[in-house]
Amino acid sequence: MGLSAPPRALALSVLRTAVLTSASLFTPAFSFSPFPTALHHPQSVAVGNAATPLPARHLENISNGMEALLRTIRFAEGTWRGGTEAGYQVIYGGRLISEVIPGSDPFSKHPETVMRVKQSVLNSEAAGAYQFMGATWNRVAAWLGITDFSPRRQDQVALWLVRNRLSDAEEANINRGLLTREALHQLAPEWAALPNRWGASHYGYGQTMKSWNQLKGFYDEQLDLLRIQTEA
Repeated sequence: MGLSAPPRALALSVLRTAVLTSASLFTPAFSFSPFPTALHHPQSVAVGNAATPLPARHLENISNGMEALLRTIRFAEGTWRGGTEAGYQVIYGGRLISEVIPGSDPFSKHPETVMRVKQSVLNSEAAGAYQFMGATWNRVAAWLGITDFSPRRQDQVALWLVRNRLSDAEEANINRGLLTREALHQLAPEWAALPNRWGASHYGYGQTMKSWNQLKGFYDEQLDLLRIQTEA
């Protein structure tokens, strides 16, 4: 795991935490200390037609631009799977939690299962739509009062990580529906499949990545779809 620059603001203000977690979450009962973010490993999965069926939207209190960014991260990490629920079950290597741990509830908790992929020198316990490492998930989920691994909760944790990486200016751009190379650069230490401003992975060891053109095209496609849904 490479070392990354510390997040811009790991301690959320009370107001910002309330907006993120919504009324359905518990108020954090303890202070949160900064920690190095664990690496999120992307999967290699083909992208289907995102418009059929319509992808579920789990967070209604965020802008279309931010929702499109969350979907773009899933696309970069290789877990998009047409926006279906299956993408939230993906474990490093491409299998599903329900396949690796038969009989389990795949959305009860982060599986924290290390997967070894023959075609790769990497081993990882990354899981879920955003390929969370166990340590990252457990710390942020505890801070937000999250006790399950459901799609909605995964989106909430990812949103928390995004907001703590992006500058105010880039967050404003995203909320206006403008994805920039700089925004991806700021998020690259969190998600290795996102390119930095030089077009490379932040971790620099042959990481599977999507190009700027692929990510921008997917973002704009999802944004258009979300705007149509919002206006309908």
